[in-house]
This record gives sequence, structure tokens and C-alpha cells, in this order.
Amino acid sequence: MEYQVASEIATSQAVWAILCIVLAAFYIRETRKEKAESEARLIKMHEEQREESAQREKDLMEHLRRSNDSQEKTAETLEGIQVAIADMQNQMDRMEKRIEYVERS
Repeated sequence: MEYQVASEIATSQAVWAILCIVLAAFYIRETRKEKAESEARLIKMHEEQREESAQREKDLMEHLRRSNDSQEKTAETLEGIQVAIADMQNQMDRMEKRIEYVERS
């Protein structure tokens, strides 16, 4: 008799329908949990990327500032070299004129 009752329950469409509903609810709940965890990980990764990007930008701006300072010093040095070369050229011209004057005399 118990076998017959168990057999009727096992072949009952209502039992299988309830089982499918329970499994679907369990699947949906687990999927939502996984989605929430995944979303939390993505948000954390996004925040980390923003922080790293801000630090990288800060470092690049500092490097750019140092490069500009270095280029300014290089430009000043080149201007000094130009002045020194022009002075040397003037001195050479004067010496040539003196030598020519001495040779004529």
C-alpha cells in the first residue's frame, strides 16, 4: 500500500511542478547572488583603476614639470653658449684686423 501511495506521488504532475518551481527559485536566487558578487568585484576594480589612473596622471604631471624645468635650463645654457661664441667671433675678427694692420705696417 505504501508503495502504491509513493508511486502515485512520484507520478503526480503536481509534485513535479512543485519540484520544478523550487529548483527554478533556487537557481534564480543563486544567480542573483553571483550577479551581486560580480557587480561588487567590478565596482571595486573600477575604483582601483580610477585611483591608479589618478596617481599615474599625478606622476606624469610631475615628470612633465621636471622636463619643462630641464628644457628651460638647457635653453638658457644654449643662449649663454651663443653669446660666448659671438664674443669669440668678435675677438677673432679684431685679432685678424690687428694682424692685417701689423702686416701692412
